[in-house]
Amino acid sequence: MWEPLVRVANSTQIDKNQGASQVGTGASLQRLGGGHSMNDRHRTHPRGTKVIVYGAGGHAHVVIDVLRDQGYVVEQMFNDQPDNQHPDSRNVHPGIRRVGADSFPDLRDPLVLCVGNNAERAELDRLLTGTYVTACHSTAIIAPTARIGEGSVVLHGAIIQNNSVIGRHALINTAASIDHDNVIGDFAHISPHATLCGHVAIGEGTHIGAGATVIPSVKIGKWCTVGAGAVVIHDLMDHTTAVGNPAHVLERRSGQRLPTYFGN
Repeated sequence: MWEPLVRVANSTQIDKNQGASQVGTGASLQRLGGGHSMNDRHRTHPRGTKVIVYGAGGHAHVVIDVLRDQGYVVEQMFNDQPDNQHPDSRNVHPGIRRVGADSFPDLRDPLVLCVGNNAERAELDRLLTGTYVTACHSTAIIAPTARIGEGSVVLHGAIIQNNSVIGRHALINTAASIDHDNVIGDFAHISPHATLCGHVAIGEGTHIGAGATVIPSVKIGKWCTVGAGAVVIHDLMDHTTAVGNPAHVLERRSGQRLPTYFGN
């Protein structure tokens, strides 16, 4: 069964039993609060910073709206999937998977991974070098004691309550609700209007579907899929898919696609 730990850039691990107040203050985690405006609290770089957007689909343009809301300037995009490129995308360059690591330029500006697929974000995190922006829209409600990992995205109207910890490159989607003392693993995706009650733990790379509910103190493993509208009342093992109310495991499904580096 998955242990409720979140990896951060400096290899520090966050134990859910410790509580967020005991976590080390590495640069990869942002502690929010302290007498600033909503935008100031959520901004990890100065206003006017040029930011690179990796991805050029519809999701990327939602994140661009968040970046502009925070005062960042988006001047260029990179994309590995030209067939999925949004028509409003501008100044788009081939991504690292299209040109190869040897031909891909050094990225001097900070970036954000605007790719909806959890495994792809994990793969890109290994391929790319540089610093990451944490993007939180000003309409999101984030408790001062919550912690957000580098590169994570918190979209419009999301709620993150006291002492919850969000890992790296996680996606907290529109109007998702994360109650107190939750731990969300790296590369996880909490879909629109999903509700996580108190003391919930979500493993690395797991996708919680739109409108799903996870009751208090449930632990969901790594790289799982929870279907839209599901109500999870029991712990879930790693690499499982669960649907329905109450949620039940689909034996022939194995959760989310794993990053390609698994098994290498």
